[in-house]
Amino acid sequence: MPGNDDEGQEGPPDTRPYLCIPYWDAPLTAGGSWDDGQQRPLPTAVVSYLCSSIHASAYEPGEPLTVSIDVRNAGGGSAASVVTVVVYWADPTVGFAHPNFFAATTVSVVPSRTAAMSTRSAAMTAVIPASAPGHICLLVAVSHPQDPAGTVCDPYEDRHWAQHNLVAAPLPSGGGAQFFFNVTNPFAEKQGFLLIVRQEGKVSELVEKELGVSVAQDVHPTFALTDGDGKALTEQSDEVVHQLALDGRKPQAFGLAVGAGTTVEPGQAALLEVILQTENERPCGSLGLALIGSKS
Repeated sequence: MPGNDDEGQEGPPDTRPYLCIPYWDAPLTAGGSWDDGQQRPLPTAVVSYLCSSIHASAYEPGEPLTVSIDVRNAGGGSAASVVTVVVYWADPTVGFAHPNFFAATTVSVVPSRTAAMSTRSAAMTAVIPASAPGHICLLVAVSHPQDPAGTVCDPYEDRHWAQHNLVAAPLPSGGGAQFFFNVTNPFAEKQGFLLIVRQEGKVSELVEKELGVSVAQDVHPTFALTDGDGKALTEQSDEVVHQLALDGRKPQAFGLAVGAGTTVEPGQAALLEVILQTENERPCGSLGLALIGSKS
């Protein structure tokens, strides 16, 4: 819980920071509040793969990429806390275990418990190798000695972590395309999971702004899950639920084969979400896949 420095409490006030990388500023529901880190796991109304507090310039492999991060402190006291922000990158993936280091910085964050106030970090610039894919995922952690980030890369459960994990891919007229991504068990032990692929029902202005196109509501793609070699693991459908077992903190390649006949107009996108859940239905990874209409 955030720190409390109310008068009259027993013992000294709790002035430790209570940090998060906020996913939303406006209330999600009537009577709700901004994101102060208390609502974890992330509410279902949130687009879990696209945190609004991660700001990145246009990405091109081999070229400088600039990233800045908004940090919120809902802790007690009035003194600012100097916190560490670390940014990582990865190939398109659902779940993280060993992301690549991008950059780090420190930022002084003043507590705010009565307003949706965040502090933006300094801009961090680095070069993603030219050998990287055309789209990457960004993962961010914020930490302080009195409020450290967990060792599991878990934006769903841990308020110290957040992700920018939206992949855009061209879809030729008539469909028939294939896209590949990794699925990673973020935990240390091997265990079973459910991999779910379905059309995204939460289309926000944030997503459309990021894509630069509108999301088509009347297009319903069909797709099949494949292994990393393109061999079909499921039948073509408009939703896939696939059971699998993953070794601890190791990626496994999968693909998505979009069925022929799926047509998205140029300037629009069909939006899919890929979700990794534990067998007890605890989400632990997500990725957004935007199928952008192409003339060819």
